[in-house]
Amino acid sequence: MTAPSPAAEARPKAPARRLCPHPLRAEARGSIAPWAGLVVFLSLAAALAAKADRWQGNWGETSLELHAAATLLGGPLAAAIGCWHGGRERRSRTADLRLSAARSPLAQFVVAALPVVVAVVLGYVLAAAGTLLASAPYVSAGRLLVLPVVADAVFLAATVAVAMVVGRLVRWRPVAAAMAGLTYLALALPRDRDSTARFLSPAVNGGVGEALPVWWQPVVMAGWTGGLAVAAVVAYAARRAHGRWVALVPLAVAVCAAVVLVQAGDRAWRPDPAAGRQVCDGGSPAVCVNALEADLLPQVSQALSGVTGRLAGVPNAPVRFEDLPRETHRDEAQLPQLFRGQSVVRGRLADPERFAWEAAAGLAGGRDCGGTDPFLRVDEAVRDWLVSNGLSERRRAFWARNAREGGDKEAVAAAEAGERALRHLASMDDERRRAWLGRYFRSVESCDARKVPQL
Repeated sequence: MTAPSPAAEARPKAPARRLCPHPLRAEARGSIAPWAGLVVFLSLAAALAAKADRWQGNWGETSLELHAAATLLGGPLAAAIGCWHGGRERRSRTADLRLSAARSPLAQFVVAALPVVVAVVLGYVLAAAGTLLASAPYVSAGRLLVLPVVADAVFLAATVAVAMVVGRLVRWRPVAAAMAGLTYLALALPRDRDSTARFLSPAVNGGVGEALPVWWQPVVMAGWTGGLAVAAVVAYAARRAHGRWVALVPLAVAVCAAVVLVQAGDRAWRPDPAAGRQVCDGGSPAVCVNALEADLLPQVSQALSGVTGRLAGVPNAPVRFEDLPRETHRDEAQLPQLFRGQSVVRGRLADPERFAWEAAAGLAGGRDCGGTDPFLRVDEAVRDWLVSNGLSERRRAFWARNAREGGDKEAVAAAEAGERALRHLASMDDERRRAWLGRYFRSVESCDARKVPQL
């Protein structure tokens, strides 16, 4: 083995090569990007979780709450974050150093803005994914719309970029807070319903609930907000004056998108086909719920089983309980509304006894006789006999006790008369009671004492 020569030993070793981190990695680690994403995620998640009872189990309501949170809460947050980040060089007194850098102003802007934009969008996407996953186990029908979520993500990215331009141009420390406030006012202030300009607002919510946006509406909205943002960035960061003419291209895209949105107006949404259908249980009378709430039909049928069982075979009684956004027909009864967060919570009827009582109350006493209803005692007796559950008994006991404790002799007499009427109706044999109820339902909208059977 040959020993190394003295000259080779004396030669200095080359220093190890150190790789410079990519500017985007440095920005992602050293800027406010991680905190921005965390703030957006926690803010949206907290706001949505606080109202979870209202939207879980319905894609339309879920989309509505997610869209409102993304625009009305996420928009001002994104504006404040972008504006604060845009004034970073001015606060650190490195603006002149940035001007002397080799990269073009546009490249510098993109490198500085991209990590924050990605972080804000990622925070929103995580909150949206959690919201949709939380609603999915309780959804009966309908379909998830992805494009509106994408359009809101583009809006948040555009807001960060435009706010960053404002932060670099305006030399005023509270500009971030002012930008957030102005963004919220621009999005949240009520607009004239007759004005088509309202369709230019990213916060417009006419396309959720029982109406669905046509497939191109979110795409055009993304072109409107994204085009404005790209035009603002290029006009600000172009190195040479002639380079700023390039901003006319995204500006033209934004203008074309705005024209489409304004011209389309309400036509950019269509009714949800499922909202116009209902599913029924096949009973007599049948219980029908809106197709969007199909999974609730077994619970609703069970809650109304006592009412429908007592209506079976009664002439002139409704043939179905319906749940459509229209007036009921003569042989139908309106089902109590299934409100998310009230009568329905996470795919379950919150209070089946109350639901049944409201259904029976809608059947008995639908007349309007002007002033005091002279047939109130009869209506209440029919309602309480039809529902005959614990809630009905507790309500009667409550009002009777209040009347006795208040010393109101007329109220006590009315309560006692109501109990006698209920006992009289309950004591009839089945054939006689069905005949009496048939006469009652035939006269349920009449105020003629000769037509309304008495107890």
